[in-house]
Amino acid sequence: MSLKSFDIKKIILKELDISMVSSKYLQWMNSKNLMRYTEQRFSKHSIPKIMNFVKATKKSKNNYAYGIFIINDKKKIHVGNIKISQINFKHKYADISYFIGDVKFQKLGIGSIAIKKVLEIAKIKFKIKKIFAGIYSNNTGSKKVLLKNKFVLEGTFTKKRIYNNKRITELVYSKNI
Repeated sequence: MSLKSFDIKKIILKELDISMVSSKYLQWMNSKNLMRYTEQRFSKHSIPKIMNFVKATKKSKNNYAYGIFIINDKKKIHVGNIKISQINFKHKYADISYFIGDVKFQKLGIGSIAIKKVLEIAKIKFKIKKIFAGIYSNNTGSKKVLLKNKFVLEGTFTKKRIYNNKRITELVYSKNI
């Protein structure tokens, strides 16, 4: 599948609810390769644990998780997730994190479109003025997605994270919205 087979209107974000928790979602969360640049790699996930995460997020006042869906032949395909978290309503900033879990839909620009859409939500719904995204320095895919969305490198935390038994740098990107 190429990006030409769908447009930005065919990528939608829907707030996560427990009906979206599936064996496919569980497989993403337990994939060592997919989660290699996230703190999720340290956890063993189960359907009940993911459901508890979704329920807790829905109750939260400063964390919002969305499923990334592609509309294909009038059906919605859940391909990943994106989250606005740690919303500080006083200072009007938040963090984002994201992943495209379905391998068939990686490297097609969907992550970039999802970020554009979540930035709109952050700005309009939550009145956020600045968004941050922290990534492992060796996560070139996320780096490209953030730069494509005009994020700028705001800070580096040398040897903050452990990756393959070595200390690596965390990069913090930001964007004023």
